[in-house]
Amino acid sequence: MTAAHPGSRTSSSGVLLGLRVGVLLGGTITYLGVVETAAELDLRSGGAIVEADVLDTRTMTGRSTGTTYEVRYAFTLPGAAETYTLSDATGREGLWTALPRSDWEAARASRKVAVRYLPEDPWVSRPVNSGAAPLGDSIAGIVLGLLIWVPSLILFVRVLRNRS
Repeated sequence: MTAAHPGSRTSSSGVLLGLRVGVLLGGTITYLGVVETAAELDLRSGGAIVEADVLDTRTMTGRSTGTTYEVRYAFTLPGAAETYTLSDATGREGLWTALPRSDWEAARASRKVAVRYLPEDPWVSRPVNSGAAPLGDSIAGIVLGLLIWVPSLILFVRVLRNRS
């Protein structure tokens, strides 16, 4: 058995596999960032409002963030059987979201919270008084995804060309 040396098919197969993973991972991260950014921008430009049931409340304390007041909620729409909760682009549902303390206390007492949602996709929602979600995280996801995807794709094409 002979050892593979640079430029051989054996070593370039491993490189191609790694680059394929980079292309898929970078593309996925970029896609999720774009979906989250678009959903937030759609919510900022409109949407409908519904009264949601508060499923649970909690407080979280962090060194840098201090105390945050969070709720989980669910709502149904008239004539629909499905129950909607806060979700994200990865498909996670029933997520926690922060509220200002006074709104959290009111939601905790009444077990209700006003929620803005997109009629075309009710899974995209957030409490009315939570303010706009920061776009920094989703934009950072787009940038990170592109930083992985673009070089991986370029190198993938270069390695394929050098193999032929």
